[in-house]
Amino acid sequence: MASMRTGAAVSLLGALIALIPIIYFITLPLDSPSRRIFIQQVMGLHAILYFTIAGAVVTAIGLLLFMRAARAPPEVAYPSPISIRGMPRARASQPIAASIPAPQDEVVTEIEREIERIVQLEGSEASAAPAPREEAAEKKPIIEVEVVNRGQDMVCPHCGELNRLKSTRCAKCKKPLYEAEEGEPRCPVCDAPLRIAQKISEELFACGLCFSELRIPAELRRKVGLE
Repeated sequence: MASMRTGAAVSLLGALIALIPIIYFITLPLDSPSRRIFIQQVMGLHAILYFTIAGAVVTAIGLLLFMRAARAPPEVAYPSPISIRGMPRARASQPIAASIPAPQDEVVTEIEREIERIVQLEGSEASAAPAPREEAAEKKPIIEVEVVNRGQDMVCPHCGELNRLKSTRCAKCKKPLYEAEEGEPRCPVCDAPLRIAQKISEELFACGLCFSELRIPAELRRKVGLE
């Protein structure tokens, strides 16, 4: 199979076949007899065009050889310049395969050793790490307020104006809608303090600002003073 160098040489030859006649034709005087030969028509084409066509064909053949050699294995695309006669002969007592080094096996062995070292290191760190503290028992359960019927607006206790949920001041009179302490239980709908809720039944309460119907657990009712 032809090498990549052969394909490149053939492509260069085709380019020379196409370009040299054109360059020579350009340098000829206008009244030169050779110029007339180049522009003479042969089978409907000027004679100079046949050089261009021939050069293009040779260049295409060279590119085809170059591409086929490029797709071939390295030893085919780039033949080794070292002669077999110049290579040292292996000893008769040693097999040929044993005289050739195997770097891939050494790399695989080194990778396996590194993986084993990492696994041992992770195991030692896991055994030396302290046991996690049991914090789940120390955490207090979260008491949630159940929303039975959700309100749509907040009613200002000063002027009776309707305000959007989560508002803190009245849009009309600009007065605070409520006063809350830090960490105080609040309505899950409008964020107002639960202590201003009104009792509807044994379990249901209505928020004092958004009038959402809430089911408040007994422990939380005792905490906010609703019982």
